[in-house]
Amino acid sequence: MRLNVLGSDSNGNCYVLQNDKEALIIEAGVRFSEVKKALKWQLSKVVGAVITHEHNDHAKYVRDFVSNGITVLALPSVFKAKGIDSLSFRKEIEPMHGYIVGGFKVFAIPVCHDVPCVGFIIEHEDMGRMLFVTDTMMLEYRVPGLNHILLEANYAEDILDTKIEAGSVPLSMKPRLIHSHMEIETTKGILRANDLSGVNEIVLIHLSNGNSDERRFVREVQETSGKPVYAAVAGLELNLSINPY
Repeated sequence: MRLNVLGSDSNGNCYVLQNDKEALIIEAGVRFSEVKKALKWQLSKVVGAVITHEHNDHAKYVRDFVSNGITVLALPSVFKAKGIDSLSFRKEIEPMHGYIVGGFKVFAIPVCHDVPCVGFIIEHEDMGRMLFVTDTMMLEYRVPGLNHILLEANYAEDILDTKIEAGSVPLSMKPRLIHSHMEIETTKGILRANDLSGVNEIVLIHLSNGNSDERRFVREVQETSGKPVYAAVAGLELNLSINPY
């Protein structure tokens, strides 16, 4: 199984899980033309797309997915926000429920954002079990048996405070950030709370364009986890093997 990162920040988020036979898309925050390129125009192998929440950097192009015959699994609030009334190629999901999407098993877990939002536990025989969590201040669950982790590391409080003191970030931005996105210490705390013995790699996603430090975050998470760590940027491609390393 390959992971292709097409975007992982406030400008747009989208990830593709694919092998030679099928593909699952996570998030619809980049132009559909970019998705087609990542799939080498093999749209017929797409079994579905899963969306975490309604914000444009994650769901702006949902309508394009549906109009191209891709079944989108998302919370009802996503379809409402994007004005998608047709019942074709849409499936409403609920937190704490599981869904079969081709060869993928997808379980939605509730997270803490400023709009209804979920994370996903995704399983496939080619890659094992993956945790995908973004746009949340915390994660209340321990997830056993993980092989791959894609986890938000949006900002560092000390960087944010420095930017506020310098006047480059308004003070009013801080309450929203701390109640809707994951600070790097929270990211590390979640990793410490989970059994990482079967984890092959950790991918840090949705880093803030101004309030994060990619090299620092990767280094700190490597020190915390003892695992290979990557920062998600457009163009990153990883082989998600079920076997360690």
